[in-house]
Amino acid sequence: MGTGLTVHTIDGYISTIYLVEYDSGLLLLDSGCRNDVKRIEVFVQEKLQRSLPDVKLAVATHMHPDHSGGAALLRKRYGIPIAAHQDADRWYAGIGGHLQHKLDCYMAHGVARRNHRHFERLLFHPRLVPNHPLQNGQPLPGFEDWQAICLAGHTLHDLALFNAEKGLLYIADYICQVKDTLQLPLPVLFPEQMARSYERLAALNASTLLLAHGDPIPGDTGQVLNTMKQKLSQPPNRIMKRVHYMSIYSPEARKLWRKKNQRKGDVGDADFR
Repeated sequence: MGTGLTVHTIDGYISTIYLVEYDSGLLLLDSGCRNDVKRIEVFVQEKLQRSLPDVKLAVATHMHPDHSGGAALLRKRYGIPIAAHQDADRWYAGIGGHLQHKLDCYMAHGVARRNHRHFERLLFHPRLVPNHPLQNGQPLPGFEDWQAICLAGHTLHDLALFNAEKGLLYIADYICQVKDTLQLPLPVLFPEQMARSYERLAALNASTLLLAHGDPIPGDTGQVLNTMKQKLSQPPNRIMKRVHYMSIYSPEARKLWRKKNQRKGDVGDADFR
């Protein structure tokens, strides 16, 4: 793809959806919730006067409902291929993953209520089966000016998307803007991995951060990301604890915590934050 691009924003059900427009095709940075497909359809057809097959790739940065929920439906309706972390489908695997998937959809409805959104169905299939499993540093298929950055912290299989030429860095949930303040995402399941992820993102020296929950952040993005890293040392509040304990059932998470506790010589379940 050529590098002459325009970044559009779509007001999703509970997140901002970024659609990158090139003359030769469209790139979707996350698909929003399943019920956001209708919003994407309206934007592409009415605002851009283009057809949905012009979307050549939909990326799912992680498996939460407001990021991967619409991807499979877009593929089913329009043949749009999906790109995601190569291990993304491990997150909702097994019985624990099935439970976590339902809890995440329940919490997404809670976010919608707090944002004064009317009830809409957002339950989606818990497996993506991406057409393009991505590894760290891999260019996006058909959009080689964008690079996948594999991260961990929010889940174990997060992605950021970086366009070095334009200085654009889409960080999905790694910063959330709440009432004009920058907050950590909910949950932060793996603080140590999250700290390293912030360091890696800061080292990219992007000129603009694109947030799924908040306005774009221009300027000294490295300083912003390092500030977020420092917030990891703050004690969790009541809401953070509640969301954390509703987010601990993925077998991938429990396997990592078990290994961590074994190295410590601890007995029992995970060392929850």
